[in-house]
Amino acid sequence: MKKPYRILETEPLWQGFLKLKRYRLEHECFAGGWCPELVRERVEGNHAVSVLLYDPARDQVVLIEQFRIGALGHQEPPWLLETVGGYCEEGEELEAVAIRETREETGCEVQALHFIGTFFTTPGWCGERITLYCGIVDSSGAEGIHGLDEEGEDIRVVVMSADEALGELFRRANSTSIVVGLQWFAANRDRLREGGRDRR
Repeated sequence: MKKPYRILETEPLWQGFLKLKRYRLEHECFAGGWCPELVRERVEGNHAVSVLLYDPARDQVVLIEQFRIGALGHQEPPWLLETVGGYCEEGEELEAVAIRETREETGCEVQALHFIGTFFTTPGWCGERITLYCGIVDSSGAEGIHGLDEEGEDIRVVVMSADEALGELFRRANSTSIVVGLQWFAANRDRLREGGRDRR
């Protein structure tokens, strides 16, 4: 079903850590005709990749923990359990990002990737999309503090049993990728332990 829209004007508002742009636009209404003109600001999000790391031999999940400004004032302390993640560079393959970020943030090497899905985070005001994978790893050496100094990263590796990780859902594991990832994992855990593989 085609839904027409027109972008009338765009205006860059900020070009810092985040890029903010203002849009003037109009679109066709469900009931017919054109709705009144809208003015909306949008954070120009990049395409991100996120990876839930799982060791089926030990039935362990490898997560990371770091400070998040978005949790400040809403959760104490504002450190969240998360999946590994990072942004795609120009022309970079999604699977390559998953492998690179896993190595940088945990020291683990990805043995296999299972595609979970691609989704918007907060489409009411942000253009960011995330492609989520489950990555099979050996968790035996997963530990320590990781991250890139030039990006201000201070990332702690957290290894826990699969049951313990699922118990953190909507507690310390309370952001988009890890919520989606753990719910997918709960439905696919047995298959992963049996060595099942996805076909993309």
